[in-house]
Amino acid sequence: MEKMFNPESIAILGLSAKEGNIPRLILDNLLRWGYKGRIFGVHPDGSETQVSGISMYQNVEELPIIPDLAVLLIPARYVPGMVEACGRFGIRRLALLSGGFNELGEEGERLASTALAHAKTYGIRFIGPNCLALANTANGMCLPFVPIHKPPVGGFSMISQSGGLGIFQWNHLRNENVGLAKFASIGNKLDISEIEVLEYLGKDPDTRVIGMYLESVADGRALVEAARKIDKPILIYKASVTQAGQQAAMSHTAALASDEAVMDSAFKDAGIIRIHHFEDFINVIKAFELPPLRGNRLMVMSPIGGGCVMMADNCEKNGFVMADPGKAFYEDMQKRGNAGIIQFSNPLDLGDVYDMKHYAPIFHGVMHSDGVDGAVYLNQWPDMPKTDERDVFTRLFHTDVSREVIGAVRSSGKPMGAVLWGSSPTLDKIKRHLGYPLFNTPEGMIYGLAMQRDFHAKRLALEAEGSLPPAVCNDEVNRILEKYTGDTGEDFLEVLAAHGIATPENRMARSEGEAVTAADAMGYPVVLKLVSPDALHKSDVGGVKVGLADAAAVSKAFGEIRDSLKTHLPHARFEGVRVVAMADEGHDMFVGASQDASFGPVVFFGYGGVFLGVFKDVDNLICPTTAKKVEERLSSLKSHDLLQGARGGLKVDTLAFCQLIEKVSTLVAAHPEISELDLNPVRIFKDGSVMALDVRARIER
Repeated sequence: MEKMFNPESIAILGLSAKEGNIPRLILDNLLRWGYKGRIFGVHPDGSETQVSGISMYQNVEELPIIPDLAVLLIPARYVPGMVEACGRFGIRRLALLSGGFNELGEEGERLASTALAHAKTYGIRFIGPNCLALANTANGMCLPFVPIHKPPVGGFSMISQSGGLGIFQWNHLRNENVGLAKFASIGNKLDISEIEVLEYLGKDPDTRVIGMYLESVADGRALVEAARKIDKPILIYKASVTQAGQQAAMSHTAALASDEAVMDSAFKDAGIIRIHHFEDFINVIKAFELPPLRGNRLMVMSPIGGGCVMMADNCEKNGFVMADPGKAFYEDMQKRGNAGIIQFSNPLDLGDVYDMKHYAPIFHGVMHSDGVDGAVYLNQWPDMPKTDERDVFTRLFHTDVSREVIGAVRSSGKPMGAVLWGSSPTLDKIKRHLGYPLFNTPEGMIYGLAMQRDFHAKRLALEAEGSLPPAVCNDEVNRILEKYTGDTGEDFLEVLAAHGIATPENRMARSEGEAVTAADAMGYPVVLKLVSPDALHKSDVGGVKVGLADAAAVSKAFGEIRDSLKTHLPHARFEGVRVVAMADEGHDMFVGASQDASFGPVVFFGYGGVFLGVFKDVDNLICPTTAKKVEERLSSLKSHDLLQGARGGLKVDTLAFCQLIEKVSTLVAAHPEISELDLNPVRIFKDGSVMALDVRARIER
């Protein structure tokens, strides 16, 4: 990747001086951006000796040197042959900008596979096809074929699956005076993927913040594993998020396992900032241009009273609390008011502070207070008519306090977000010359600061995080699993038991007499559960009877379960019942797992029982995971209050439940043939112990 972004020589294949030649736009960008390496042109026509002073050659074999990078913008049908020619000549890095490959059906697939095969034969690495390729503001390399001005040089690097959106982002960055370091348009990702570019940018000294626009995530697990090793902020906008349809699901897990929920959780666990509004790229980038926000306590300031209220609301929505700069600060503020009509507090309404000389000590006092982690400030620069003398409101709104803001920030090492409202031409001029990030809205500013705060907290957590448990099972589990295939029910409890998960005593009964005999041997009370391969959701067909206290009750329940199945599913097979020892009361929880196409094995957990499908109060983690991570996520669920004894309910210790989830995570990580798994319910008893009372599984080999 280093030579891809920093080539000392570039050959443009397809270049010509003829009118309408698109590769010439690439040359124009290279010259416009000030690229200082050697440039060559190649065109099979052979009639031109130079284009804009650049020497032309009829084929790559005529080039005077082997270039570090060849750029191909030629018809797709010629690309495989040209890749082979480049390989024979010794070129090892290509940028394939041409379209017409695996995005366009069978013929395009054939061209793509042939080009890839040639590349592998000669050890060629390439970006694309169907992309705008690469740009680097540090050395002036700009390969997109869209004419574009060089944006300001900065610390933000962008990886985009859409070239067009990337170009839009460049212009947006320029308008907001946000600098660009590097850009990669990856297109069809036939060879180099977003993960390789991400790993490179993670080590790139010019890159401080990484942004990604993705329409597909083929290997989500590799993406999050790469992100965890990078100590820079990574922002991802994932498009194409609507559901095209759902397949019939065997289990609750399959119904709950949406791609978006899994992706959100995986990104959160890796410290990736997932944004859902394109404008938030700018908001979060600007927030990271400020010093780190190390806490939750914000001071809200504005001479606009309504602005104070608006910002305070947004602070609360984003998990901030109102900072307290202390009694001495507020006593000092009383001396700075004009009419004495405002009681100073947080939010701090500065509408009564008319002398702008007071702003410096106010900002200094706020930012250097031990009770303040950061601040937000809102003002406006409206179009105002000229008056005979400088009135108080012109002073209030047309006085530049940027030095006071920047000074307090630099001195304290804390962030102060600033929003300035006004006409677009005025604000554009201010942003270009200020040298300090100005946000466009209070909402965007506070969201950006929240993401910055969460990133720093997550990086500390990742640094302190221990190793993951090994994805292995004992020999007994491996042996028992070999006999299972397809969908199965409570028989699978034996697999859980072999893996160290507590399960109830139970026996299979194919007749009424066998059920009574089993219950007598186990002791009362007992539970009867339907056994039918056609009715895995037993409660839906009246297939569960609890609290059976004697033989007569067992005998009656057996017949009721059999008859209820016939009523609900006339053609379903009735294989008998499972007699289960009655468990003590407790909280019924849910644990499930599935194999995600992008992220691999995932474990789900939350409040369970018959209400699981109604409330869907669940979270998930990539497997294997730890009990500590589970506990952190469990505490954020709405149902967590119930486990803590809300409304006089049973308070339980959740440690054993979290440890059970860890065991499930290692089981499905070690055995990807377990495509779906439901433990519902898992009961947490009064003493904190846990037991999996029921299970369903799907085994796909």
